[in-house]
Amino acid sequence: MSNLNQFMGSGGTHEAIEFFPISGTFTAKKTGVHRVCVLGGGGSGGAAAGATNSRATGGGGGSFAWSEIFLTQGDTVPVTIGAGGAAVAQAATGSAAGNAGGNTTFGAYMTAYGGLGGAANQGVTTALPATAASTIATGGTLGNFTGGGAGGISHATAGFWATGGGSSGSFKGNGFASGTISGGTTNGSTGGGGVGGVSGSVTTGASIFTSGGGSYGASSNDSPAASGIGWLGTGGYYDFGTSSAPLTGVGGFQDRAANVAHPPPLWTWVSKNPLLALLGGSGFSGGGGSGNGLSGSSAGHCGGGAGGVATENGAAGGRGAGGGGSAKSSGTASSGAGGNGFVTVEY
Repeated sequence: MSNLNQFMGSGGTHEAIEFFPISGTFTAKKTGVHRVCVLGGGGSGGAAAGATNSRATGGGGGSFAWSEIFLTQGDTVPVTIGAGGAAVAQAATGSAAGNAGGNTTFGAYMTAYGGLGGAANQGVTTALPATAASTIATGGTLGNFTGGGAGGISHATAGFWATGGGSSGSFKGNGFASGTISGGTTNGSTGGGGVGGVSGSVTTGASIFTSGGGSYGASSNDSPAASGIGWLGTGGYYDFGTSSAPLTGVGGFQDRAANVAHPPPLWTWVSKNPLLALLGGSGFSGGGGSGNGLSGSSAGHCGGGAGGVATENGAAGGRGAGGGGSAKSSGTASSGAGGNGFVTVEY
């Protein structure tokens, strides 16, 4: 078992936290109410490679539940951590579907279900449907949420197209999907979904790679940025030090210096739950889309991985989130892996 004991005070009656990134057994150290969070593993994106036409969708995020459970000192509860779906690789010409993430359980009390794998096709312009949201988690007395799916590809134009992965469920609620692709003239990809909103969609333009969804909002459609951003400071969060107008392509951007109203940081919104000390620093947001030799940005925790096209692979999802799809013109296309789940127990 791997855990972090007495990681950080959380206020109230909870004084310690154990973090399970891998399976093990929780033993109650005292009698009382324990706050438990469970997150399922994210699915991996699909992968397609071929010189004429390749497309792939991202994987879905895992579901999330949190609960208050009364345990007596000495009680033991088995913990099973759902692994993220393994990345898939497609060499030469062809396509491969992504893998689903595993389920995470805290004994018989709670189950968080894994996200679904993405799809792919090659050599045709057949539409790829959206990756569905995960099954809703069960057992949470404080909340049960689904992981977000991933955007589908309906564009009939030949080229190279890929969508990012969906964000996982979280304290904020159900996860969000990555953007869809319904237009464009050459190739394009979408960023990963964030816990605060979807990533931008591709509806028009040439070589569009949208930003990831952010902590507090969606990113813009048809971003002109060559490589989208989706973490603290952009992609749905807010800027800390400028008074300039909101930036194009980083939807949800809010200007603090200009006194624009914005919600509090996520880790205060959830009443100082110490889990946020583990997750909050990276931003709960999706990575930006990528292509033509320009790599996408990494996903924050719980944010979906970016889709990658032409010469780029899909990016891995954050904790419990879906990996991005990969659609390459040559060589081996590799999708992004889904993020592993976890369990935390506060007492």
